[in-house]
Amino acid sequence: MDENPNSGFSVTSFVNESNVRLTWIAFFTQWTLWGLVYFIRHVFGEDNSKPAPAEPDAEASAQKAKWKPEGALGSRLVNAHRVLMENTLLLLSVLVLNTFGTGSTRAVMILTWIYFALTAIVALTEMGYGHRFIRFLYSAAFFGITLAIGGLSFARGW
Repeated sequence: MDENPNSGFSVTSFVNESNVRLTWIAFFTQWTLWGLVYFIRHVFGEDNSKPAPAEPDAEASAQKAKWKPEGALGSRLVNAHRVLMENTLLLLSVLVLNTFGTGSTRAVMILTWIYFALTAIVALTEMGYGHRFIRFLYSAAFFGITLAIGGLSFARGW
């Protein structure tokens, strides 16, 4: 295979680099977490129904915890599964782009582990509490990281 003049790697020597290996280990760890939640959500079943609204009682609403999740465990696992699935597919696309383009190594490895950590935190957060603004912030962070990985793959490779 021809060597990429921008990076100095062929695809074969690129994938043998230790930082690239650690990058794909991070991806596989996220993929495994996705598979685990995929399995667990089928064990608990999907329950998309929310609890019936209570009477508007000032005393009852004051006692209700604002952080308490709505819906059954099945519907919350569906949210976590959605986050893991979307983020795994986003990460896969830019890692493939980086690998075949023999792009950056260490920077992409660091960004991939940060991406994995944020994904795990968001998935656990989605099981406990869901809010549109929080989802927007997390989505912006994930999009920014994937743009950075994609940019590094074109800057250092291709």
